[in-house]
Amino acid sequence: MIALTLLSIFLSSTVAFSPSGSTLSISGNAVSIRPVHPQLIVFTPLVTTPTAKTNVYIPRYERSISLRAAATAAEKQRQFTCKKRIATFMAFMTGWADFLVLQKYKFFPTMMTGNTMWLAKAFFEYRFRDVAFYVTVITAYLLGVGTFRRAELSWKNDALNGFFAPIVAGGLILSDFLTWKDPSARWIPALLLSFCWAIINGVGSEVTGNLVFVVTGAFTRLSNMRVDRVSRTAGRKKIQKDGIMMALSVIFGFFVGALWSVFLDQKVPQLKSCGAFGIMGVIYGTLFLWLDREEFGAWWNRKDGALCDVDEYEGICE
Repeated sequence: MIALTLLSIFLSSTVAFSPSGSTLSISGNAVSIRPVHPQLIVFTPLVTTPTAKTNVYIPRYERSISLRAAATAAEKQRQFTCKKRIATFMAFMTGWADFLVLQKYKFFPTMMTGNTMWLAKAFFEYRFRDVAFYVTVITAYLLGVGTFRRAELSWKNDALNGFFAPIVAGGLILSDFLTWKDPSARWIPALLLSFCWAIINGVGSEVTGNLVFVVTGAFTRLSNMRVDRVSRTAGRKKIQKDGIMMALSVIFGFFVGALWSVFLDQKVPQLKSCGAFGIMGVIYGTLFLWLDREEFGAWWNRKDGALCDVDEYEGICE
């Protein structure tokens, strides 16, 4: 092999100064010379790095690119695994909260579809106090979404640990305290819960890149991926493993969370009166303090530098 390398360098030098102008190529153990333009003669030294398993030589720059690509793929896989676990846990918490709030206050803190439905029913039945209740609940949710987005754009990584964690924990604990002081209290606790879950939903979508509070969206993604796989018009797209696993994680997490909420309602009914939301506040506060946006791929590190928006399958954004 050393002899072959010395021979190639010698021949390259000879060819480079020959009047006919030719180039040298080496394939395996064969050496060939082919003519090129006589005025364009270039001499390039051969720099190779031996591989461990074969006798084939790979240029160093190609090996470096391969190593970087492998490292990037491994990092993306690690991030996705972490995001999937967080999405499952946050969907579990959403399932727990939805059933509990519906039983206690008769509204949905995580989704405004049900609240809009109750608003229409109250308006039709001339229950204007309830109309005002649902209007303010929806307004509180919108304020929470605006607060989340403004804080994200302004403080980036510091928003989650330094602002969202105490706001969400404090809001949920305060709602429990108010109902402990006055069991008939409904309006202010409901506004606090709606505001806090708007922030929680924003954190979930940004950290995981998925709508962890929308089970309908997860089912929609599963159906769309299956149809696109068999549809000739859609190009028979290959089902993405990451997409289907994230959708199933959200569905599973929400279902188990709802089961947990029903179990607590049957076995420990006093938590519904006071305690459950305080526990959730502590859990969310601890989670937000633990999460590192840079570690899970923050939006300011994405190629377009934009916050997560819903894609065609109502799901993952990168």
